[in-house]
Amino acid sequence: MNRAMRLTRVAGFLCLAVAATLAAALGSTHGVTVREHLYDAKVLPTMEAWAGGAFGSIFHSSDCGRTWQRQPTPTDQQLFGIDMASAQVGWAVGRAGTILHTADGGASWHLQPPNTDRHFFKVLARSQNEAWVIGDWGAIFHTADGGSHWTDRSLSEDVILNDITFADRERGWIAGEAGAIFATTDGGATWSRQETGTEKTLFGIKFVDAQNGWAVGLDGLMLQTTDGGNHWEVRRGDPNIGSLEQMGFLEALKNPSLYAIDIVGNFGVAVGDMGMILVSTDGGRTWNRQEVPATWRLYWLRSLSLIEGKNGLVVGSSGLAIPILQGDFSYPGL
Repeated sequence: MNRAMRLTRVAGFLCLAVAATLAAALGSTHGVTVREHLYDAKVLPTMEAWAGGAFGSIFHSSDCGRTWQRQPTPTDQQLFGIDMASAQVGWAVGRAGTILHTADGGASWHLQPPNTDRHFFKVLARSQNEAWVIGDWGAIFHTADGGSHWTDRSLSEDVILNDITFADRERGWIAGEAGAIFATTDGGATWSRQETGTEKTLFGIKFVDAQNGWAVGLDGLMLQTTDGGNHWEVRRGDPNIGSLEQMGFLEALKNPSLYAIDIVGNFGVAVGDMGMILVSTDGGRTWNRQEVPATWRLYWLRSLSLIEGKNGLVVGSSGLAIPILQGDFSYPGL
């Protein structure tokens, strides 16, 4: 796939940041009304949650996304990734190399280096001092001192990187465009490409240990590995690239793209376009589509965060936030 085609694809993703697809007010009367697209979320075991979105917006919830309060930020850039190492320390990242850091639970957010114009799509906070940021043009940046300094560990390949996961201190994986998965066995010092058997873009990746992982992407594609990524097998969707005419329109509607996946214990969730929610209750061995209200099928679901007890949060377009409480999805307004 040439650069022009890939830029068209990523431009489509970035345009979601400014496209007001729906005007519904999805916030709570007990907090602010959230209308901005939400691209990422993080829930802590205390049920405290943060979400990042369009126009530099960050929202905080003390009840797993049922009510929200806006937090001040020093940017109007779209924020595609957010993660919290604790209730006090976290990062948010986005367009044009934006990195924000908080040390007070989001009461204040401050810009950090590096100085780059590459878009960042995900941040992983591994501790209060350590974080990884990935994005366009093979961008990989790492900090070990709370963000005072960032080390550029970017790939030599021109590839868009969408999600990052670590199983332990040494072993991690990054998913990206054209079926790319990169793995490290030395704590991120070096990264090597794994063979996935597809050229479809992968948006989300999750490893629960050093052997077992899942990746999701275009056209409802889900891959699984049981050997650390040495071999990836198709669990859902078609790994081959084809046109809508080849696939059939109705078939395409049955397999909207998946943007994120998370698994905690035996409970797993994957989310994507057209209100797509897949749920696993057996540790990711099988997945079933969750029935959602018809009106929610107009929404795209961009990210989720799970914690123990089958609890978590799904976020998406036009401020949509769906708390998950003991395995039940709490749809706003119902």
